[in-house]
This record gives sequence, structure tokens and C-alpha cells, in this order.
Amino acid sequence: MDNLLQIKKLSKKFHLLFSLLLIVIPLFDAAYWALINVLPETLINVNVSSTHLSPNPLPIKLQLAGFAVSLLPLSALIYGLINIRKLFSFYREGVIFSFEHVCIFKKTSKALVLWVFSSIFYESAKSLIFSFENPPGQRIVSVGLGSPEITTLMVAGIVFVIAWVMDEGRVIAEEQQLTV
Repeated sequence: MDNLLQIKKLSKKFHLLFSLLLIVIPLFDAAYWALINVLPETLINVNVSSTHLSPNPLPIKLQLAGFAVSLLPLSALIYGLINIRKLFSFYREGVIFSFEHVCIFKKTSKALVLWVFSSIFYESAKSLIFSFENPPGQRIVSVGLGSPEITTLMVAGIVFVIAWVMDEGRVIAEEQQLTV
């Protein structure tokens, strides 16, 4: 089996995977906030210490606020997934290198950066939402930047440089085609 045929076959599977993720991830996010009062505490307090969690059920207004804030990182993630899915649709069709690929890589890099900063904001807002029903003086706003965020920013930078190199390669290839 030649390489292009294998790339097409594998890309078809990744295209399907990213199509499913575009459906499942928003549903998971909506279900998380809708079912927040019935979910086990171990699922709720990811990245938030359980001592800061409100012992009472989360009122609907805080559930809606949490869901609204979660749309920020969710939007960045969906934007990135749409671009990656588009990349695999090109590979699935056998289109390996084009200007659109460069644009997709740049957009994916931007989506990663947006996702990191919106996730930091989301986690901070979530800590406030979970402790909002606590007595005054026991409410918490936790702002954090850890190695996952730094790693994601590094990956975003690498993807951007790869896109830049691909664009330069594309320009050189086009100039060579025009040279007699």
C-alpha cells in the first residue's frame, strides 16, 4: 500500500473522530453544568480544592453563569477542532500541501493560545462560582498558570513556526515553478 493511500485512510478516521468530538464535547459541557448538583464531588472539584466547594447545591443562576463562562474555552476548543478536522479533510482527499494548510496551522495555533487564556479565566471564575455560597470571608478566586498551560502555549508556538516554514516552502516552490 502506498503512503498516500495510508494517509488518506488514516485521515478519514481522524476526520470522523474530530467530527464526533465536535458533538460530544459541547454536550459534555452542557451536561456538566446541568447535572452539577447530582454529579459525584470527585468530578466537580477538578482543579478546585474540595474545601472551597459550596456544601449546598449550586443555584440555577450560578449553574447558568458557570455554563456561560465555560463557553469561552469551549469556543476556542471548537474553533481548533474545526480547523484540525478541515486539515484532515484535505489529507483525506489527497491534498497534502497548499496555502490552505498554512492558514489552518496558523488558525490552530491561535485557537490554542485562545484556549489557554480562556481556560485560565474559566477556572478562576469556576472557583468563585463554587465558593460563592460560602459565608463572607470564605469565598475564593483561584488564578493559576501551570505546566499544562505553558506546554500548550509552547505547542501553539511550534505550530505557528511550522506554519511559517510551510509558507516559506510554498513561496520557494512557486518561485521555482515560474523560473525558466
